[in-house]
Amino acid sequence: MIKRQRGLTAIAWIIVIGLVAVQGLMALRIIPVYMNHNSVKSIVDSLKSDPDIKGKTPKQINSMISKRLEVNNLAYLMRTKDTFQYKRSDKGFKLKVHIEEKGPVFGNLNFLVIFDHEVNLPTR
Repeated sequence: MIKRQRGLTAIAWIIVIGLVAVQGLMALRIIPVYMNHNSVKSIVDSLKSDPDIKGKTPKQINSMISKRLEVNNLAYLMRTKDTFQYKRSDKGFKLKVHIEEKGPVFGNLNFLVIFDHEVNLPTR
């Protein structure tokens, strides 16, 4: 009678555990970036309903955004000139947020995450 092997061998278990560890490490590095993006998105979206935005210029709106980003420890986003871009629209400004975050996963392997978000700000 021939015995059939059941389950995984030790090498197969090592490969499976290695793959799960790599995915877990990537998740630990990338999830905070997504959480920061959600914070920025909620800050920018909250400007639409802010009554103090009426009559503000892009420079004043940037100041409002900067204060809110500092509260969430995201003030480093204001250093990049292209992060917040304004275009005139019918009722105010169209704010486009462009964020590029990169960081290490392990060794020479890095990740790059790009977020784009647009909001119409009624300043009139």
